This record gives sequence, C-alpha cells and structure tokens, in this order.
Amino acid sequence: MQEEHPNARVLGQLVYTDISIDVEKIPAKIVIEQFEKDLDIDMNVYWATDTKKGLQEDALITLSLQNKPALVILERVLAQMTDNQSATWQLRHGVLDVGLKLPLATRTAQLESYYIRDVLFKVRNFTAPELGTFDGDGGGVEDDPSSEEEEIEKIIDLIRTFVEPDLWEENGGPCSITNYKKTLLVNAPDFVHRQISGYEYEARMPIDARRRRVQYNGATVRIIVNRIPLP
Repeated sequence: MQEEHPNARVLGQLVYTDISIDVEKIPAKIVIEQFEKDLDIDMNVYWATDTKKGLQEDALITLSLQNKPALVILERVLAQMTDNQSATWQLRHGVLDVGLKLPLATRTAQLESYYIRDVLFKVRNFTAPELGTFDGDGGGVEDDPSSEEEEIEKIIDLIRTFVEPDLWEENGGPCSITNYKKTLLVNAPDFVHRQISGYEYEARMPIDARRRRVQYNGATVRIIVNRIPLP
C-alpha cells in the first residue's frame, strides 16, 4: 500500500468537513479555537506578541454560514483578521499553520524543485518543400527564435508576477527562485508552493463522500463537486 502523505488527513478535514458558523463580533482567538476543535486537527496559529508580528487575538469576527466546507469558512475568517488580505493558511508536517504571509514566509520556507523540460518543448512548424525539390531539414521552421534561457526567465517572471509578488527577494521579500539545468529551485513556504503547482497528494476522502476537487486559484481556493463550485 502506498503510504499516505502526512498532510492528507488535515487537507481532507478542510475539504470534506462541512460546518456552520454564526458569530457576531467574537474575538478571533475564540473562533479559531472552536474551528480547531470542530475539525479535530492540530493547528499552529502565529499570534502577535510584543516582539513578533502576527494575527491579532482580539480581532472581531462576524460571519454566518451554514454547512460549508471548513476551508471556505477558514478563508472567510482569515479575511476578517487583517485589512489587507495578508493572512493565509498552509500545511506542514500534518499541522495546519495560520498566520500573516510575511512571517510565515520568513520562518517556514522550504526548498522545492520543479522540472520544466516539458514546458520548454517547442513544436516546430514544418512546411512542405516545393514539388521536385528536397530540403534536407524537411522545411522545419521554429515559430519562436528565443533561446531556452530566455523562455526559462519568462516562466520565472510569470511566477514572480502572479504568485505573491511582494514575497520574492527581488521585491524585498524572503522567497527566492532560480534555474539549474531546466529545473526551478524555489525556496518558499507551503502556501506559495501550493499556488505554483497545487498539492501532489490527494485529500483524505471519507468513504461515503462524493469526491471534491480542489482548485488553487492564486491565494484563494475553490472546492468543486460535479464541476459546480461550492460557494
């Protein structure tokens, strides 16, 4: 049997557990503690201290949702804990981390490699030779004359542009990305890697549940059942 990934259970709880919430101006610490209890998971919440930036325990949460996936509720709660959408979640070692993006990126970065040879493959545009002639190379003409190195730099630029732009070292952040032999080496936290390639493992699914597909769209997540997004 294939060994289950340590984060599969937590992701499964977030995706397949439907819960309700009805709170008005309740401190964030109380809401998060109840969320952890409802899901029966381990959470590591990076609260603000006298010496470190973090989430404010006394931020007031007002939210009313019925029978929604826990991940939907978590993201709605996090959106109310900061005024600039700088809070997020991630998975590490079977634990759900919750905190501000910059401290998470600074404290929990991990190096991952992305092999991109397939992305760099170019389809040549072959033209038929004129009748009665023969062109030794078959008339092949490349559509894009740019070099592979230029293409790799374009891919890197796209990642820096669309995935947490403020967190890359070129913009003063702690995350880095470089290329080595057509492999991208990315040093970043889990929530950044999630936006680049999703998760390589499946969420643990209850036996009697209908399969739910998770779509990681930038910093937000959509849960889809039978091609219909769950609100």
